[in-house]
Order: sequence, then C-alpha cells, then structure tokens
Amino acid sequence: MVKVHFLLEDLLVEAPAGTPLQRIADAAGADITFGCRTGSCGTCRVRVAEGLSHCSEPGAEERDFLAGLDASPDQRLACQVTVQGDVAIDYIGL
Repeated sequence: MVKVHFLLEDLLVEAPAGTPLQRIADAAGADITFGCRTGSCGTCRVRVAEGLSHCSEPGAEERDFLAGLDASPDQRLACQVTVQGDVAIDYIGL
C-alpha cells in the first residue's frame, strides 16, 4: 500500500501500489477537477510536492502538453499518473 497526501484538503489515503492517481483522487473525494481524463485539457494539473520518483514517467503527449504550459518538472496531469510509492499532491489546475 502507498500513502497519498492531498495537501489542499490535508487528506491522507492509502491505495495499492500501481493505482492511477485519478482513481485514488476520485475514491477519496479529493478536490481535483478532471475534465477530459485523457491528458489533453490540463484541468487536473497537480504539483507532486513529495515523492515524484514514485510516480510513473510522463508519456510524450503529457510532456509536450506540460511543456506548452511552461510547467515545472514536478508538475503532472493527475489523469496520467500511476502511483508506485508515497506521494504528496498539491492541486494547481489549468
């Protein structure tokens, strides 16, 4: 099990390693807005405040999308992330 800390709500939840962050956020009721759920709208942009190395690597489309927003390396699209270890997530949005 991994621990996911949603900083905005100070909500700490556990989930099996390898679970998509979107599924964890939905189940926990975390305040992250998901628009398209496919990585093309950016409404679910988050900052991985802790545990970035415990997140799946971004795919080419996510990297290109975030580069277009001049996003910092710790920013990801929550709908594209799979969590492998403990993380702390801060919601940014678009």
